[in-house]
Amino acid sequence: MTRPPLPVRSGIAICLLVLLGCSGGQQPTPPAEPAARPDGWQLAQALLGDWIDSTSSDSFVVHEAWRPMDDSTLIGRGHVLAGKDTVFIEALRLGRRKGQLVYAALPGGEDAGTFTEFIAVPTGRDTLLFSNHANDFPQHIRYLRDGQGWHAAIFGSERGRLREEHFRFLPR
Repeated sequence: MTRPPLPVRSGIAICLLVLLGCSGGQQPTPPAEPAARPDGWQLAQALLGDWIDSTSSDSFVVHEAWRPMDDSTLIGRGHVLAGKDTVFIEALRLGRRKGQLVYAALPGGEDAGTFTEFIAVPTGRDTLLFSNHANDFPQHIRYLRDGQGWHAAIFGSERGRLREEHFRFLPR
């Protein structure tokens, strides 16, 4: 019996390997589904606790504290101290509502009016970004996970000028 030339033998061997690899009733593995984009709620829960920024200014210290209210809402309180004097206070709320993550702030505390709401904007896995283009200032609030703490910023336009403030929160 004569053997086929080498290229034909190689081709036959490859076909046999492919057929053997496909046998056994196994179906090819379907491509993996892309990971679902988180709504930010899990990252928002990392805000729970007491935070302090004592490095962003020589004249004041910023505090934020977040607690769970229920399984879909966090409540917070922010205040700024200049020495021993409280110079700013606000009530905060962050929660899931109708499929959206909503951040709400009430400068002056809970007895001073109505909360201003900011709606979450899709971002990366380590960032919470909220926007309200109708607000006077800020129009945007961002929390960026930074090691054990947070780099927070408020920014937007105020009287036609761009303005931003940055805060470096560490656990208290």
